Amino acid sequence: MADLVGTLQGYFSAILQNPVYLLLAVGFVALLMLIVVLHRIHKIHSEDIFIHQAWGAKYKGR
Repeated sequence: MADLVGTLQGYFSAILQNPVYLLLAVGFVALLMLIVVLHRIHKIHSEDIFIHQAWGAKYKGR
C-alpha cells in the first residue's frame, strides 16, 4: 500500500507551488459546493408544501 501521507504532501506541495493548479483546485472545490447547494435547493422546492392545520383555512394557494 502506498504511503498516504507522502502522497498527500506531494499533492499539496505541487498545488501550492503552481498558481494555476491552486486556482484549479479552488475552482473545483467551489464547483462542488455550488452543485451541493443547487441540489439541496432543488430537493427543497420539489417537496410538498406543508400547511399547518390551524392555518389551512387562511391559505389561499400563493
